[in-house]
Amino acid sequence: MNRLLLAVLLSAFPVALSAQDTTAPPSPTGKLVDIGGRRLHIRCVGSASPTVITESGSSSFSIEWALVQEKVAPFARICSYDRAGFAWSDRGPEENTVEETMDDLHHLLRAVALPPPYVLVVHSIGGMYVQAYQRRYPDEVAGLVLVDATPEEDAEYLYNGKSTVGITLNYDQLASVYAPYIKNPPPPLALPTAVDTPYNKLSPDLQRAEVWAERLWRSRVDMPHSWITAESWRQEFVALRNRRLATPHALGDLPLIVLRRGRRTTDVLNQREADLVALSSVGKLVVATESDHEIQLYQPDLVVQAIRDVIGEIHANHRHSRDHLQH
Repeated sequence: MNRLLLAVLLSAFPVALSAQDTTAPPSPTGKLVDIGGRRLHIRCVGSASPTVITESGSSSFSIEWALVQEKVAPFARICSYDRAGFAWSDRGPEENTVEETMDDLHHLLRAVALPPPYVLVVHSIGGMYVQAYQRRYPDEVAGLVLVDATPEEDAEYLYNGKSTVGITLNYDQLASVYAPYIKNPPPPLALPTAVDTPYNKLSPDLQRAEVWAERLWRSRVDMPHSWITAESWRQEFVALRNRRLATPHALGDLPLIVLRRGRRTTDVLNQREADLVALSSVGKLVVATESDHEIQLYQPDLVVQAIRDVIGEIHANHRHSRDHLQH
């Protein structure tokens, strides 16, 4: 399933849960943390610093980082969490907007006493969220690993009968995309009962949790919230694109590794991923030749190595700075 496509084209495919569905929630893989009247789910393993924080895709969950977490834990603390309304995390007043997500993550990291700076490891639309986090809290981010992250031009909508890049639309135009579906929602899609590839690489227990989380997420989608989220994404993508084009390296010399998939891709998408490397003067590109979109499941070792390399670069920079001060 292309999770980003499902998210940005919800005007065509809204989904709902039937009243007869009684899927019982599995036990959380981590713990529920109060961030001020509601709780978010987070799972941390390992102990060494800097702390690695994962951010999931548009309709993805902390569960999907399990293979990476178990391999990173021996050399770094790594935490995966679920955004509000995803898996075990309580719903928030909004759904998946940049503003709510960044505020929530900021509060969560303080509530669990994880001091910055962080290495942020992100998948798909998570690339937008962590760039938004870095834009708001630059001193808290020590490095980035973008795992097939969504470029600004990749969120598209059906406008006037044609697929149109979201950042080229204004507020009223994007509103017109959603208006007819808010008024007359199409029928729901069927709910999944099993995982597809590559989610079958997870343990059986996590596969069952993945199906539960996906069913729950689909049950909570509605057109008004989808429209609010889409407008939030549009505004952030525009801001990030403007920043990227305003300077050769918008992130300066921040350690950055971009992983892109090798399967089911195009020259256009490959170039957009390469453009993300230029966000940093020391950015590097890694091609996951055996992966589709979910590189963290197809080739988790590549993601683990990218995390190791970014942490190594951070430590090397610290040693260089300390040596420079001593001389």
